[in-house]
This record gives sequence, C-alpha cells and structure tokens, in this order.
Amino acid sequence: MTSEILFLTTTDAAGGRASDLARLLSSIEAALAGRDWRMLLLVQRASSDAGIASGIPGNVAVGIIPNRVSASRARNILLHEARAQGLLAEVPLVAFPDDDCWYPDGALKRILDLFRSDQALDFWFCRYASAPQPPAHALSGEMRSPSVFEVAAEASSNTIFLRGRVIETLGEFDEELGVGTENNGGEDTDYALRAFRQSRKCRFVNRALIGHRDNNFRFRSRYFRGSLIAIARHTAMRPASVGLLLRKLMVGSFLVATRRMSSREFRTALRAALSARERRSFAPARHRSRGRVA
Repeated sequence: MTSEILFLTTTDAAGGRASDLARLLSSIEAALAGRDWRMLLLVQRASSDAGIASGIPGNVAVGIIPNRVSASRARNILLHEARAQGLLAEVPLVAFPDDDCWYPDGALKRILDLFRSDQALDFWFCRYASAPQPPAHALSGEMRSPSVFEVAAEASSNTIFLRGRVIETLGEFDEELGVGTENNGGEDTDYALRAFRQSRKCRFVNRALIGHRDNNFRFRSRYFRGSLIAIARHTAMRPASVGLLLRKLMVGSFLVATRRMSSREFRTALRAALSARERRSFAPARHRSRGRVA
C-alpha cells in the first residue's frame, strides 16, 4: 500500500529532545491509526543508531550523522534520501515537522482528507501555538486563498503540507539560510514562497491548528536577517510583491526603534538582502548526502 504522507524530520541526540520527539510520533500514530504513513528521521550528533530505534515506530526510517548541521542542510539530506528511495513519486503528501511539533486530535486526518477530496490542492498551511485549537470547523468553513503576506508570515516548516510532485519541482532548501547558518533563519519562508508561486491551489486557515512552542516576538530579531533575504529574493522574482519587502523593512525599523534589534544588525541584514546574488538553481541534488537513512 502506498503511504498517504511522508514526514521529514530531524532531531538532535545531544539536545535533550527525546520527549519532544516521542510526543510528535505519538500524535502521528494516534491521528493516523489504520492509515499508512512514513517518516524519514535524521538524528544529528549520534555516534551510532544503538538505542535510537527503541520506541520508534516501524514505519520511521532512522538515519544518523555524527555532527550538527543547519536546518536547511538537514532537510536537504532528508529530501535527497526521499528521492533516492523514490518516495516523492509515490507519496501524495509531504510535511516537515520539527521534533517539538505535534498534531492535535483530528487535525492530521482532516488535512489528509482535504488533499484527497481536492486533487487541485497543492499547498495547505495554518498557524501554530503551544495551545492549538481543535479543527472541528476551521478546515472547511474558514479555509481561504492566502495573500503573499500571509504565506511569508505564517507558513512555517511545522505548518506546511505540500504535494510530492510540488516538492520534486521545488528541489532543495537554500543552505545559505536557516538556523545554524550565518543568516540564521528564513529557509522555510523561502521554501514556502517558492511553493506558493508553483502551486495550482493554495489554502490557508488563520487558526493555530498545530502544536508548537509559541512564536516569541522577543526573538524575532534573531531570524530577521534570513527572512529578509528570502523576501528580497522573492521580490526580485516577483516585483509585484514589493509591498511584502517594504512591510518587512517596517518590521525591522520597529525592532530597532524598540531596541529589540540594534541599528547595526539592521544595516547588516539590509546589505545582505540587497546584495544577495540571484538564487542558484534548487534542482534536486545529485550528490550523495553524508547521512544515511535505513
């Protein structure tokens, strides 16, 4: 039987995330009991897979690497493995949950059913929160076409669901962006904006239907540079989205005015965004990844 959805997730063996990962896996198992799903899990900073498979469901393939890599690099390792196994051609739907994400009762089932009933739907997303709301009526009654502003602001690795064929077209995450890189963020914003451009149909629910720690405004400056670069590149490809860039610059100005970001950090981010070279090709990687997934 072909799996209905593929989850691509990474965790840090040395980061004390075991309980978070167990919560994620438990929420998937409970939500999709009796349905076929798969996960490729990349465990960073692991010397061996001894003990890692304990408590891991049989449909989760575990890979290990001895070092820690950026979020974008980890996801590209997983995408490369998924292509090598032919999974993207087989699995209708792909998600990228963080290890500390989880799915409330009813959410996953409803999302999968939406994609099953609407074959033109390529991209779906919502918001997340530490106290997610039940999806009783939100997935149908409140679902709508999003603006580019909403894609940039709300689409995250925890909340986006994409058709496998769209993933094949999009290719890799930008390894110049993401937590663990010099730019420290923006890889999921970049990926979501690219997906938005290429999707036949995108739908958004303006409710927190997926569980994850709350987005703390105090930390927004930490990820500002990466997301500004992602938005600047998108605007270069779509000049009609210049309003999105201007809005992001206004956010940066506010962060500086409220002393949540220094003027030096803002200038550095602006220079990086304006001087960022045209995006390289994000076609599927042909090199072998350093990680291995069983």
